[in-house]
Formats: sequence, structure tokens, C-alpha cells
Amino acid sequence: MQKYYFLALLLLVPALMFIGCAASGSSPILGTIGDEPLTLEEFEDSYAKHNGGWEKATASSLEDRERFLDLLVKFKLKVMEARDRGLLADTSIQNELEGYRVSVATSYTLEKELIKPWVEEMYNRLREEIRARHILIRVGEDAAPADTLEAYNKAMKVIGLMTKISFDTLAVTYSEDQSASFNKGDLGFFSMGRMVSEFEDACYSLKVGEYTHEPVRTQYGYHIIQVTAREPNKGAVRVSHILCRFAPSLEDTVAVRDSAWAIYNLVRGGLDFAKAASQYSQDPGSSQNGGEIGYFERGRLQPNIEELFFRTPVDSITEPFQAPYGYHIFKITGTRGIGTFRELENNLRQQYQQMRYQSDYQDYVHELKKRYQLNFDVEVFHWLTMSFDSTMTPARETWHDTLTSATKQRILLSCGDRSYTVQDFVQHVSATAEFNTMLLTPTNVEYMVERMSEAKVLEEHARKVHERHPAFVELMREYQNGILLYRIEQDEIWKKVVVNDSLLSIYHTENKEKYRWPDRVNFAEIYSPTDSIVKVAHDELQAGKDFGEVAEQYTMRQGYKEKKGEWGFQANSLNELSRYAAILTVDSVTSPFEHPSGWSIIKVLAKDSSRVKSFEEAKPELISAFQEYASKIREQEWVSVLRTKFPVVTNKELLSRAFTRKQSAGN
Repeated sequence: MQKYYFLALLLLVPALMFIGCAASGSSPILGTIGDEPLTLEEFEDSYAKHNGGWEKATASSLEDRERFLDLLVKFKLKVMEARDRGLLADTSIQNELEGYRVSVATSYTLEKELIKPWVEEMYNRLREEIRARHILIRVGEDAAPADTLEAYNKAMKVIGLMTKISFDTLAVTYSEDQSASFNKGDLGFFSMGRMVSEFEDACYSLKVGEYTHEPVRTQYGYHIIQVTAREPNKGAVRVSHILCRFAPSLEDTVAVRDSAWAIYNLVRGGLDFAKAASQYSQDPGSSQNGGEIGYFERGRLQPNIEELFFRTPVDSITEPFQAPYGYHIFKITGTRGIGTFRELENNLRQQYQQMRYQSDYQDYVHELKKRYQLNFDVEVFHWLTMSFDSTMTPARETWHDTLTSATKQRILLSCGDRSYTVQDFVQHVSATAEFNTMLLTPTNVEYMVERMSEAKVLEEHARKVHERHPAFVELMREYQNGILLYRIEQDEIWKKVVVNDSLLSIYHTENKEKYRWPDRVNFAEIYSPTDSIVKVAHDELQAGKDFGEVAEQYTMRQGYKEKKGEWGFQANSLNELSRYAAILTVDSVTSPFEHPSGWSIIKVLAKDSSRVKSFEEAKPELISAFQEYASKIREQEWVSVLRTKFPVVTNKELLSRAFTRKQSAGN
């Protein structure tokens, strides 16, 4: 339980502090705690992190700010005391901190060097739209090497012709994308996330007019790509329309065209578009809404309609546009941008995890393996894959008993200047939940070794994260303070809170009105999803059989047969059954009745009016309530002592000036 509490605490610690954020001398001093200054900027950053961001913090009340300042001061006092007592030198704390340092450093490294850069790149790509065309030479992902080489050579041949023959001609002649026969390879405009990653990466690497001099391989085959335009992403356009439909026989196309042009001229002459839509549009779904049909993004429409929408200025109308079923008159009524990075970040992170993370992660780890010279002892590796009972899983404690002490000391792999033994492999597998249900087959053991090697390479890289990312030092300081806070509170609060029956009895006497039973009823039930069984049970009750025996035989409510249908005392308001039982007299038995989940017969066994719970009845609640009450008193006493040891001086008037500066990055 303490471990889970501590993990939850660690999640809160970064939100409760932002030590060292303020540049020295650049922010007013809000107060001092002992010899340490607390700047207004540090308070602001801490408050924003803990209370939903800078915008919400700006709207906070002075009372809210004072309350948070008190929490922040208490936090700092406790950490100061822990450091003053030398807890940081405690071996158990150092070991725990080292374990967190490695795991946090690994996560931090992946976030800073892989995930965040790519999420930002995705947003930058989203801000721009690209128009590209391609020539596809199809070849399957699992094609034979000879077929792959043949497709590659064909693609290179086409690239060799690019300076001699137009792209349009090459696309029609060589492309195996069926749409090339009519679009000549033109894919129109698109933005981030619309194409497979390899294709998208190539497009965003090209300038307008450039083409790929090496074919780009995707799951569909080899592509020769040329970018024909790049422009800012307009987001989406808001469109309204007036529709003039053709008759099913298409015998009236000329008349419909003339009607559409007449309506167009009326609107051009001053007739309100929304009014014209309600009078003339034959689209019942939009005509009564001013013709509005919503927002449209590029890449979601036919190229000719898309081009029309995005070249038409806002508040302008288009000439009648012919479609297979009639004529449209469109009006562009507005635009919607793509949104800020903050607004889109969560969605972009989800997209990244789904679309790119696995392949990018593998590429990232592959480079690290080369950098840190990952090396396997091939003989030990092969021997290890064959060393286990393939019918067992690592969930069994004895899964590695086939290994001798000597073999566990053999070196399996090396990374950087560290070596890892078979024993390290055993420990890694035992500690990894992913492996618990995997049979120890040679293939699975090989996978486990591979996963271990990835982890060790990442750990090796993470060990020097502070050199690449100095802010990591501050993050680890937060974790360090979290560990110190947990330990000092255990020693000074939780271990000093005494709970015994005498104290609980006094607390109960002083607070007994808080612990009351509501009006309650105890009843037994015979239940069935259908009426047939309860009717049989009712007949037996009518014949004089005991209710409990009949309930034990017939009730179908799970867990109630062994209790002979008895519910025990329940609040009158608990459910439909208890409400019904509450209005009946004790010992009365109902006829079968229907309710939303089936059929029941109930017998009222006893009633109990609302009353104060006895000490024994309230004891389970009293224990937790008293612990909370006593711990608050103990904390107040302790903090009072700390305030004497580390004098606190604050200038709360400065809080009214908080959040008037420009917010810091990360808030």
C-alpha cells in the first residue's frame, strides 16, 4: 500500500514544484523559507503546473493563491527538514533513487529525443499542404528478391527518363496506379497524416519541382514522386449551397441548368443566399438551414470540387457547378484554422503512437546499438535459447532452475563499457510483465534477449542524459524531493499517529452524529428472470413451506442461494426491492411481482429506524477518519516546529501581481 501511495505522490511532486525556474534576480521575492528565497516566478510556475495551466492560473482568486502558497511553503519546509537530517545519504533512499533515475532517464530521453521532436514535426507538417504526383511500380512487401529487384530497376529506368519525357506521359505509360490513366499521377493537395509515412517523408523533403532520384519504397511498391506545389494549410472551409436537381430520367438537364443560372443571378443581384436556399434549394437536409453543409478539408473531396472550394474567397459564391445529379451554387462562408500546437498536441501524440512510433523507435534503437557497440556472445546466446523447458513460462518461479550458478555468470552481451550476464537476463525477464505468459520456446527466448538488449542500450544512452539535456537535473531533483517528502512524512506523521480503541471511542463520542444508519429493512427474496419459477415457488409457499427453504431451492440471484435469499439490512432507498419492502409489515410475504430485471417474491424479516451507529458498528469508518484527523493535527504541530526552525517570511501582497508576466515555456 505504501508503495502505491509513494508512486501517486511522485506523480504529484512535479506539479507541486518548479524549483529553480526563476532567473536569479529577475523576479520579485515572494518570501524566504529559512535561508532560501521563494520568488514570485517560482510560485507562478508551481501554481500553473498544479492547477491546470497558465490560463486558469491567471483567473485564480487571491484566496486560491494564498491557499497554494501555504501548501508550497509546507512542502519546502518538510524537504528542508529531510535534507537537514541527512536522509539523502540513507542507503535505501539512494538505491531507490538510482532505480528511478534509470527508468525516468530512459522515458525522458525517448520523450525529448524521439517523441516530442516528431510530434512538433507533425504539427509543422500539418501547417503546410503539399501537392504531389507519383508513378507507382507495384511490388508486394513479401515479394521474392528477384521480383523486388525487377521492380526497383523498372523504377530507376523511369527516373532516368524524367529529363527527356514529361511526367504526365511517364505516369500514363508506366504507373501501375489505376487512377494515373485519368489524373496522370496527380494526387492533389494533402497534409500530414494522409499518406503512408515513407511517402509523406519523401514529399516533405522535396522542394517544388523536385522529384525523387531514388524510388521510395512503401507497402504498395516503389514510387517516383514529384512535388508540384507547397502552400500554407488553410484548414477547412465552411460551405453553404443551393442544389437544383435533375429528374431521374435526366430529360430536364437544360431546364435545370437555366434555373440554376437564374438563381445565381438573383443572388448576385442582392438576394440573400440563405433566403434563396430556403426558397429554391432541393436539398431538404440544408435548405432550411441557409444551405449550410459544414466544413470541408483538402484531401476529403474530389479534386475539382476541392479546387473550387479553396480558390473561392470567403463570402463569395461560385457559378453553377454541374454534378451527376444536378447543379450546385456554392457559397464559402468562412474558414477554420488547424488550431494551435497546444490545442492539437494530445491528438498528435495519439496519432504518432498509432502511425509512426514503432518504426521510429526501432530506427532510434538501431542507431544507439551502433553508437554503443552492442555485442552478443553468439555461443552463449544460442545456448541460452535452447536452455529452458518450452512448456513453462516465466510466471513459474522455477522457470530458470535449468541454469547452474556457473552458467548464470557467463556474459551474454556487452554495451558501452558494461557487460550483462545470463543472471542479468534472468532478472530482466522475471521483472518484465510482458514475458509472464510467454512460453520459453527458442523463438520467444530470442525475443526476450532482443528486448533486454534494447533496454540496456537505452539505459546506456540515458545515463548521460544530463549532458544532453541539463533540465533533467531539475527533474531528478523533483523525484529526489518526492522521495524525501515521503520518508519524512512517514517518520514524522504516519508513524506517530496512534490508533487504539480508547482514542477511537473518544472520537466516536465527539462525532457520533456523523455515523448514522438510515431507515433500513431486512428482507429475503426469491428471484427468477422469468415468471414460471417464481410461480412454482409461490405455490410451495402457499402450501406452507418455509420461505428460506424455498428461496434456497429456487432463487436465481447469484450469491443468494446459500443465504436463503436474505439481503440483510439495507437502506430503504437502496433499490426497488428495498423501497417495496419498506412499506410492508414485518413477516409479510408478497405475491410474485415483475420489475425491470425479472420476477421476485419478497418476505420482510425486520426493520430498523434511523439511528446513531454503535461504536462497534462505526469502527471500520472511525479508523480511517481518526487517522486522517490525527494526522492533520500531527502535521500542524510538526509544521509549527519547522516554522520555528526554518523561519518563514512571505509578502502575500505580491500575489495580486501574479500571472501578469508572459508565461514560461511548458506552462
